[in-house]
Amino acid sequence: MNFLLVFVATISLGALPELRASDICALLPEGSKPLFATATMPGTGFSFNYGGTKIGPVFPGDWKEEEKYVSGGVETTWMDKSGLAVTRYTRILREFNAIEYSIRFKNTSSKAIPAISRLNALEVSFDQRVSEGARVISSGGGTMGFVIPPRDFAISEVQFSKTAPLGGEQFLTTAGGRSSNKDLPFMFIQNDARDEGAFVAFGWTGQWSEYINNDRDKRLLNLYGWIPGINIALKPDEEIQGPTVLIGFFKGNMAVGSNLLRRLIRDVYTPKLAGRGFAPIVTYDHWVNIEDKFDEALLRKLIDSAAAISQEYFVLDAGWYTGPHEDTEGFSAAAGNEEEVDRTKLPNGIKPLADYARSKGLKFGLWFEPERVHRGSIVAREHPDWVLWKQTDYAYESKATFEELGPDMTGFEDPYGLLDYSKPEVQDWVKKLLDRYIDNLGIRYIRIDFNMDPLPYWNAKDAPDRRGMAQLQHIQGFYSIIDWIREHHPNTVLDCCAAGGRRIDLETARRFHTFWISDSTWDPAIVRFHLFGVNYFLPGNYNFACYSLPLPGQSDVGLDDLGFQSFFGGAFGTGGRIDLWSESTRRRARLHVEVYKRIRRYLMDDYYPLTAQPKDLETWSGWEFQDPADGSGFVETFRANTPNDTYRFTLQNLDKRARYKFTDPYTGESFEISGGEAVERGLEMCQKPMSARVLIFNRM
Repeated sequence: MNFLLVFVATISLGALPELRASDICALLPEGSKPLFATATMPGTGFSFNYGGTKIGPVFPGDWKEEEKYVSGGVETTWMDKSGLAVTRYTRILREFNAIEYSIRFKNTSSKAIPAISRLNALEVSFDQRVSEGARVISSGGGTMGFVIPPRDFAISEVQFSKTAPLGGEQFLTTAGGRSSNKDLPFMFIQNDARDEGAFVAFGWTGQWSEYINNDRDKRLLNLYGWIPGINIALKPDEEIQGPTVLIGFFKGNMAVGSNLLRRLIRDVYTPKLAGRGFAPIVTYDHWVNIEDKFDEALLRKLIDSAAAISQEYFVLDAGWYTGPHEDTEGFSAAAGNEEEVDRTKLPNGIKPLADYARSKGLKFGLWFEPERVHRGSIVAREHPDWVLWKQTDYAYESKATFEELGPDMTGFEDPYGLLDYSKPEVQDWVKKLLDRYIDNLGIRYIRIDFNMDPLPYWNAKDAPDRRGMAQLQHIQGFYSIIDWIREHHPNTVLDCCAAGGRRIDLETARRFHTFWISDSTWDPAIVRFHLFGVNYFLPGNYNFACYSLPLPGQSDVGLDDLGFQSFFGGAFGTGGRIDLWSESTRRRARLHVEVYKRIRRYLMDDYYPLTAQPKDLETWSGWEFQDPADGSGFVETFRANTPNDTYRFTLQNLDKRARYKFTDPYTGESFEISGGEAVERGLEMCQKPMSARVLIFNRM
């Protein structure tokens, strides 16, 4: 469990409550404690039940406490007489006024100890100075919806009542064991009257829940975050580690907190690529409107077309491996067959295709889904003890193996099993599989997909006194695999996909360069909605979506400028039958890509939504991205089917005393305006219906 607390302003509010060295606030750098920090109640920031007794956030006096300095931080260990050791590693990130915690539990005795349960990786309370009038801002996760507005990445605000007797509460969670399969595990807590706020993020790539409660009786705002259902009796010398929690405090409005969070993730979490900071790339992926129905000849045409419109990466998505793809299960029917290439589609293998992509100036990428295994696959047949299965009756207490149920898998709820990442031999196999393909094919982009809910499989494996252990071990195995690939292939981009953006959290952000944020990328209006929401929490490299034309059932392949430009707020790419585009369409697409390449660096900097998240097709909307170091950036505005010919956009965070030059990168036309006018009166934009406009600005 990692706790990261960030403080960005200095406020003097008198003496804090008396604190022990192990308390959260005692670890903060002096002179950097804004109101939310000084309002933090004493405690370690986490709690758990041990043998039926709650321990923490303040530990009992009979637990021995030791502290020592280690490389880069401080380790604090609490030891119970039973042999349970709880260790928190603390790393102070002074550049961000930040503290990072990681917690682990170990049975140091030679015998069994009582069970650990109700593991609150996060338990923090704030006093009435910030609890009164607080509101919570959160977002939907990366599921797939085809309505406007979608639930995916929809910003939600809940105001705690100042007068109601119960004060109010908010509950966030995920579903099925993938971390953003319902809610996104990020939120802001804002107190507008105090002009103060906090952000909270959970880093656990499995099942999690968070609960925020405004306790009016005790005049406290309480935050809890946990893995549901944990009940583990550790064996001798056994050790577990759980989620990451990030808490940051800021002085100002939510834009201040949002941009602090984005910069923190960029600088602390985002992996390097070839030893350098990562920024959005331009990628072609064939899946939309092609899926697994391709052959080598079509792929070569697509490579030619991708190169012609200045794409940088070409990704061969699902369906390249041997097995049936034409039945009702499609590409999924061959899950677990990644050891063998489908020679009916690719008679010469993948290597000539990868070489051809490189000859056209493109880096080559490949899709994998190692965790999901079809019952008839090579992995299921050759390594039946590697796969967990789920039974029809959802009797999670029972176990089912390949040998018990036979080769036809009779009695299973579905034909898919979960590759058991808790096993070291399975981890080694996946590492070698990916390593071999990367080396043999010169791969520079790997997409790791996950199209199933693992929670029922984990629950089926666990004994009553080991609830949660399968999940903990699987997730740590997943982290081990990705960490190994990053270490051994530092030049390869890693893309996290899970039937869209269902696996987005701090720990995947720590390991992957980008996220495929949603499988719902057909409608540009939905994509704009997604990007408006997800940019509050993550810098632009993570927010990947592909513009695809034509779509299924669409005969007109004329380029839609608004469609292309709707993707400019994230990591941009194209998909589908771009080989059908006319030369004029390709020229226009190439221009859009070149404009995107000019502005993409700003997606890693500060984000300012200039309007509310667009929830219909009859409004204006816009966003601003800005580099605070030099004051440059870009503004993009969108006019939907609204009768209003003009709209005035009030820009953010410009120097009111300076003058700025705004340039249209498509026409070269420019104008100058003072920062004061842009911030106070705004920019008046005039556009035709269903259009977008981009303006790059620089401080003069």
